[in-house]
Amino acid sequence: MTRTSLALDGLRTPPLALRNVWTAPARSLVAIAGIGFATVMVLLQLGFLEAVRFTASINYDQLDFDVALVSPQFEQFYDPGTFPRERLRQAEALEAVRAARPLWARMNRWRCPPYPVTAEAAARTPPQVSPLGRWWLGPRRPRPLQVRDLLVLGIDLDRNPFRPPVRDQIEAARPLLHTRNRLLMNAWSNPDFGWQDRHAFSGWELGGLAVDVVGGFTLQRSFGADAAVLCDSDNFARLFRIPPTGPVAFGLLKVQSEDLAGTVRLLNLRLPPDVKALTRDELYRIEQDYWVRQTATGKIFAFGVFVTMVVAAVVIYQVLSNDVRDRLPEYATLKAMGHTTFYLSRVVLVQAAIYALAAYLPAVILGAVLYRITDTLANIPMILTSTNLALVLALNLTAAFGSGLLTLGKLRRADPADLF
Repeated sequence: MTRTSLALDGLRTPPLALRNVWTAPARSLVAIAGIGFATVMVLLQLGFLEAVRFTASINYDQLDFDVALVSPQFEQFYDPGTFPRERLRQAEALEAVRAARPLWARMNRWRCPPYPVTAEAAARTPPQVSPLGRWWLGPRRPRPLQVRDLLVLGIDLDRNPFRPPVRDQIEAARPLLHTRNRLLMNAWSNPDFGWQDRHAFSGWELGGLAVDVVGGFTLQRSFGADAAVLCDSDNFARLFRIPPTGPVAFGLLKVQSEDLAGTVRLLNLRLPPDVKALTRDELYRIEQDYWVRQTATGKIFAFGVFVTMVVAAVVIYQVLSNDVRDRLPEYATLKAMGHTTFYLSRVVLVQAAIYALAAYLPAVILGAVLYRITDTLANIPMILTSTNLALVLALNLTAAFGSGLLTLGKLRRADPADLF
């Protein structure tokens, strides 16, 4: 027999596992749909978990620094603690440090405008809107006047610590920011905070003080804060009722040497113990540990991955279990013909892998669409990484093989003697 005829014969008689899938289309479709649903859910959980990790670096990525000075009690950006401002001058006096820039960061209460922006809308209770309606209406969703927390950033305008484009946006509004109680608002803030209504609303308040929004800047939202505003150091001190020369949250240092670890050791040796120096990478590690391992947000999404994979494994097990039960006479016949239990076990495991692989690509496509929708509507950075794609494929196959192994007990009970 020629090689070509052997190949054609292989096409006419596909592997037994594949024929099992083809000859029970309804059952196979249930398995593929169940695994596909679980795969999409895992992708979403991993996407949100990736966004939690992104929260750890998002603010630092917009700041221009090599080494940061922080409080010894520092845990995360949105509640950093403070240290004496004098430490910046002491650090800048060292030959290794080229520049030291202060940054303040604290949460405060923000008066959000109603929608529509009218006195009547502010006074009345808005109608109830379904979740689908809220998604569809977006910033046009009826809402009352409300007060919510947002992030307040304070900087020394003469020592702007940001990178472009935020740096350029601040510089463009620099003359206005020197004025009392004026600030910039993050244009990518949650719509509830009113950026899109800035020209129609005039009742802005921050921490109970009247303020004016004189422009915007663009900072990606995160799980730490739905919105942000930025002002100069004098306005920050006024809004939080602290001395203008009081403590700072961050000291952002540009250094001369490429040996950042050595510069950090020098700073920690020369400066008092009420401040500590960290490299950018060390800050990232501390933030990631906080957001992924210490907060409920990171734990919820990590647990969600586990639960959805259990669901996928249960679906595959149910389908394979029913399939093996219905085909026991056929498997018993194959045993009587001389096929080993190992061969039949391999058929079941390959069948499970076919289900997992058939569900993978459609689930990835749907997951990518949902990532795009979430990123656009919620402004949450959803990134479909190659690492997560490989992880999901590995989890799919693991769930499939695990379910297949649990099903093999029934297969071993296929006794040729039962045929007679």
